[in-house]
Amino acid sequence: MALVIATIASYWDLCRGRIIPDKLTIPSIFAGVIFYAVLGLVKGNLLLSLYGGIGALFSFVLGYLFWLAGGWAGGDVKLLTAFGAWIPSYRPPFFQPLFGDLPLFPLTVVFNSAILCLPVILVYAVIQKLRGKGAFYEEVKITELKEGDIPAELIYLKNGEVRREKPLLLVRGDWDELLAHPRRAAGLNQEQVENLKKLVKEGKLENKIKLKRGIPFGPFLAAGLLVGLTVGDLYSYFLYSLAE
Repeated sequence: MALVIATIASYWDLCRGRIIPDKLTIPSIFAGVIFYAVLGLVKGNLLLSLYGGIGALFSFVLGYLFWLAGGWAGGDVKLLTAFGAWIPSYRPPFFQPLFGDLPLFPLTVVFNSAILCLPVILVYAVIQKLRGKGAFYEEVKITELKEGDIPAELIYLKNGEVRREKPLLLVRGDWDELLAHPRRAAGLNQEQVENLKKLVKEGKLENKIKLKRGIPFGPFLAAGLLVGLTVGDLYSYFLYSLAE
């Protein structure tokens, strides 16, 4: 079930506008929690009946931390939560995770995903550099912005004035109205796009903005899940290799 969910989510993330739909992830989360609840009752194992809920809760907290840091969109968080609900714990055939039989298998998925995405990002960066383009940023006209575009700068209103800054680390400032937030992985909403274009039309804002080049993370989560199920925990493998 987790692999089916991962395949559908990857298709949507890559081919359907970089959106992992709630109609896929939310029912999947509840289905996983209910599955373990019923399985635990049938086997008379109270702990097993809680495993789906524990896995979902741990996955959600883990994903939510990445969302707060601006690295993930909401769909990524819910996708990982669905994985945790269906496979809270698992003993892979080869490289065992450091946490053994605890319901923390989603951590293996995250570790694997991060390790697998690094070479892809490096290759992508080199190709963009050879093409004479920025690897992770591009400058566009504000009048050409679309909902979901991810800004690389902070733009806000303070005392009636438009201010724009290049933020460092986590963004939390004092503003009257937030117009563009670089740490929001879901990107600009429709209202923000319209407000930015309105300010350009009124001559209060220069008609350019730097955007991040986003990379869909759903397929990497799917790949991390697949490697975790078939091979094991890559992070543990590297640690064992260094220790030898």
